[in-house]
Amino acid sequence: MRIFFICQRVPFPPDRGDKITTYNEIRHLSTKHEVHVFCLADGTPDLDNIPGLRRYAKSVTAVPVGWASKLRALNAMLSGKPLSVAAFNEAKLHDAVTRKFAELQPDLIIVYSCNVAQYAEHFPQVPRIMQFAELDSSRWGQFARRSRLPMRSVYALEERRFFAYERHIARTFSHALVCTRAEQRDFERLIPGVPVSLVGNGVDLDYFRSRGLAKRPGSIVFTGVMDYFPNVDAVTWFCDKILPIVQQQIPEAGLTICGSRPAAAVRRLANRRGVTVTGRVPDTRPYLDGAEVFVAPMRMARGIQNKLLEALAMGLPCVASVAAATGTVVQDGEGILAADDPEEFAQLVVRVLRDGAFRAAMARKARAAAEANYRWEAQLACLDQVIAAVVPRRGVLVALERA
Repeated sequence: MRIFFICQRVPFPPDRGDKITTYNEIRHLSTKHEVHVFCLADGTPDLDNIPGLRRYAKSVTAVPVGWASKLRALNAMLSGKPLSVAAFNEAKLHDAVTRKFAELQPDLIIVYSCNVAQYAEHFPQVPRIMQFAELDSSRWGQFARRSRLPMRSVYALEERRFFAYERHIARTFSHALVCTRAEQRDFERLIPGVPVSLVGNGVDLDYFRSRGLAKRPGSIVFTGVMDYFPNVDAVTWFCDKILPIVQQQIPEAGLTICGSRPAAAVRRLANRRGVTVTGRVPDTRPYLDGAEVFVAPMRMARGIQNKLLEALAMGLPCVASVAAATGTVVQDGEGILAADDPEEFAQLVVRVLRDGAFRAAMARKARAAAEANYRWEAQLACLDQVIAAVVPRRGVLVALERA
């Protein structure tokens, strides 16, 4: 069938949360369907990533988000619209979707991220799947609780407005998707009566596989986009509250913060004893493979943390906050250890660093957990089932005739 796939960023390269999911879904869908991608671009340089999708997408239409997005968000403060929806309201992408819809008459529209649901709102005549992954309104609420004025008020306002918008989209689209059981329970409680299914994330088990590099004693690693508020908060909290406790017992212990666009607050952490900030690297695997433990001290976490899945796949023992660990189906002690109290978190890290036999056992469990639960094929089979249920039989026959 012919599918319009709408997403917030150019889904290549698959190097951050949403792009990992959208890339793998497009790649999977292209094996059976004709996929047309419509997306925003993270500035003009992001357009250079489009060729990476040509193998899978029949067409790719991307519109850069420019400086005017901030002006639109400011105007939304007065208009009553969600700020993030207004920020991503690019007229050129609306025009492109409308024009292509009239020309190609798709059988199905899939939207990833509620911020860009606006580009599919005006096409109720075809089935529309809204992939929330998680409820972003709850994320804005987390931001509010971890921020000071005036941003606390801004985030709280966005939480209220965005939830109203999520509820509207959920009730007008054909089907909703989320990425974890916890998110599904929250969705069913907050937006009852809307059909919602679980399509989880996966990890590339061939790409993220340990090469058996020598481990650096006392080495701790964190990966992520390092201007993202939850990641900045996580490493700052770890360096302030947890790393000093670890270093009291293991003086050579050090944290490597590996990820693109480190914020000023993250760059300053490099002045601390044992802390390294890499900035963007071409490949995170050597950093994961050379470390003895991965940490995910996320105090703000929704959905699933792809960074945890990648660490598990690399056979790397993980210590995570309860919120980050809850996003997985991995039982405590089966590759992931979870704690929120700084002292407890530190002692778990110390145990992994000190006890080689325990570390080796956790490493085996980590890889086994990734293999058992996070194969992309299994996750995307659930997406196929939702599509089959949502698209009318007549639409399937038309799609087959086109093929």
